Amino acid sequence: MTDLTPQRAAPRLSVERLHGSGAAPALALRRAVFERERGAQGDADDFDALATHLILRDPDRPALGAVGALRVLDGAAYTGREFDVRPLEADGRPLAEIGRACLHPDYRGGAAGLALLGAALTELRRRGAALVTGTASFDGADPAPHLPALRALRDGWAAPPGLRPRARGPDAVAVAGPGRSEDMRAVPPLLKTYLRAGARVGEGAWVDHAFRAVDVAVVLELDRLRVPRRAA
Repeated sequence: MTDLTPQRAAPRLSVERLHGSGAAPALALRRAVFERERGAQGDADDFDALATHLILRDPDRPALGAVGALRVLDGAAYTGREFDVRPLEADGRPLAEIGRACLHPDYRGGAAGLALLGAALTELRRRGAALVTGTASFDGADPAPHLPALRALRDGWAAPPGLRPRARGPDAVAVAGPGRSEDMRAVPPLLKTYLRAGARVGEGAWVDHAFRAVDVAVVLELDRLRVPRRAA
């Protein structure tokens, strides 16, 4: 999930829920952002047919189509490709995941990001989810430049041991060494917004070569939710 927190407030945005073939506007925005802008290889996958896709539209600029998108899935199957999510599954509370969050370049850095988060929370509550996971990304598939920020996350924002997904497989990255709180400055803004909402992170990181990113697992207990008033 690439970090694409908005850079400009959008005046008034509408939210739509899409499914199946109706999700074309969400997929079109994702192709523009992830593939053409970020160089990802093959954004669409089999999970799209199972997901609820949430999009934002700007009524003042209808020609843009979707200006924000993310998808919501029951369970944690997608996150489980990169992280061991058995602790979350064993918890027993209803589990869901969010992913593929992206925004049109004109809507990064303000109200649109919070609108997308709010839409996701509304959908999660509608489903009865109590525990939410997903991944958040650092741009660039070389983990070395991200290690200072990853150490700061580990030291200050780790999920409780009983709810802590762990990176697994050959693309897992161990996060070792002392951390410094000032390195939180390098944490992507979207992930900072999640943290301000009450989210915590799993153990280690995972290199997503197809998306040219380094991922961390995010865990949010909805009964601990604190809705930010502004984007990070």
